[in-house]
Amino acid sequence: MKKGLLGAALVAASVIGFVGTAQAATKSSSPYLSDNSKPGTTQYVRLKKTMDVGFTQKSGGHYKKLLKKKGSLLEVMSVNRNEINGEYVPTVGLTSGAVHYNRAKNLKYSTMDNMHAKLVPFTKADFTPVKLKAPDRTLLFQSGTGFKLNAKKDDLVTTPAFYLTLDNYLQYYSASDLAKVAPSGLYQDVRGMNVWKPTASVKVSNVTVKGRTTTIYYTKPLKGLPNQKISKGHYRLTIVHNPTTHHKTFFPDSYTEDATWTTYKVNGKTYYVGQSIEVKDYVDD
Repeated sequence: MKKGLLGAALVAASVIGFVGTAQAATKSSSPYLSDNSKPGTTQYVRLKKTMDVGFTQKSGGHYKKLLKKKGSLLEVMSVNRNEINGEYVPTVGLTSGAVHYNRAKNLKYSTMDNMHAKLVPFTKADFTPVKLKAPDRTLLFQSGTGFKLNAKKDDLVTTPAFYLTLDNYLQYYSASDLAKVAPSGLYQDVRGMNVWKPTASVKVSNVTVKGRTTTIYYTKPLKGLPNQKISKGHYRLTIVHNPTTHHKTFFPDSYTEDATWTTYKVNGKTYYVGQSIEVKDYVDD
């Protein structure tokens, strides 16, 4: 049986209810940002200035403070209310987001440390909310038409998958490697706390978006993907989204899986993006 909901356990973004007057005018003039992301989506911000946001980076066997530069793209993992100098204000938990494994494995985030968290006020003076120009970034594209039970009927199938990182890499995972970190569709997208070593990866040279189509360009084929060769040293993935939502409930041995997904065509091959959640455990008498 699949072990817990790792993604849900890592973070739980909380709704901000911060102290102030009830007037709308006062709220609009607040110096703080709020967590206005829709359920199931990720919020991103850019820094308005170089500052300490609680990151450390491994260097020579030790972790050293990493100042993030003005303009850096950061992922909002949580927004909470904490007391600072006697006032309860919104504070933000930040990560680098889903960046290449070689970069992500050397980072730690003290704003995500429940015991010794660094409190970073979520202020309009320091952060600007942004939307990704390529909305397909960080989505976990799993090979196939959708979730299915395995041959033993005791769990869902884990298929090969890939995603596009925030810093322009395609990271590919074989079924066996994905099963180590995200078995049976545990994740819909990849986040900063998901530091997964890829089976293979390649640097991306350009990404374009037109309507429901995202096109990714790179210079060498990536084993495991349906690479389309344009010319020598030039390849692309064309990803077309079918927004129709699919839903199915599965009944493996002793528990229930509730799965939701949409499908994509990746150079003509079918992939799906979604999530399966364990909703009930049966107790034997």
